[in-house]
Amino acid sequence: MILTNKEKELISKEIENLEKLTSAELIAVITQKSSNYKSVMLMFSIVSVFLISFLLFFIKDDLYTLELIQYQIVIFIGMNLFFQTFHNLFMKLLPRFYKDKIASLYAKKQFYNLGLNRTETKQAIMFFVSLDEKYVEIITDSEISKKIPNEFWHQVISEFTYDIKNEDFLTGYLKALKASKAILIQHFPILKNDTNELPNEVIELK
Repeated sequence: MILTNKEKELISKEIENLEKLTSAELIAVITQKSSNYKSVMLMFSIVSVFLISFLLFFIKDDLYTLELIQYQIVIFIGMNLFFQTFHNLFMKLLPRFYKDKIASLYAKKQFYNLGLNRTETKQAIMFFVSLDEKYVEIITDSEISKKIPNEFWHQVISEFTYDIKNEDFLTGYLKALKASKAILIQHFPILKNDTNELPNEVIELK
């Protein structure tokens, strides 16, 4: 469990209170990671095999082919196990742009998987967090995008990301929701016949 039940309850309550004032549909989604990165680990392990094999040619002049293959197998298995065991260290080796790209693709996939693009009003907003990548994205449906510029959400994301990096997930979510309150009420005030199409509960992805 990423968030405690109490933290989930507080976030859900904040969403519920905000949706009493706006017709927008808000949903909080959090995941530990956006990929298992197994293919990348394999690539790193293969590169390690080539580099260490190259060094062995200079260190051991009498290296036989069979002996080299044995070394390569041990190195490959060892490096792969190392990256899996020390996952946090492995994540630090990955460039920021790559982690952001992976997490962003996963966020967009979840927006559709969760049916957030199928609301009647087209006013869904997903507050997405991927912890291992320390990544935050706010995805809005078409009607929200028409009236609220991306620059506004970029500012919210910037502050949200700061809290996520400090592992203050609850504060990050609550601040992001509160920061969105005024502009959502301004452009999307609550309607008399408003229907709550999406659940207010926090969604934790496995």
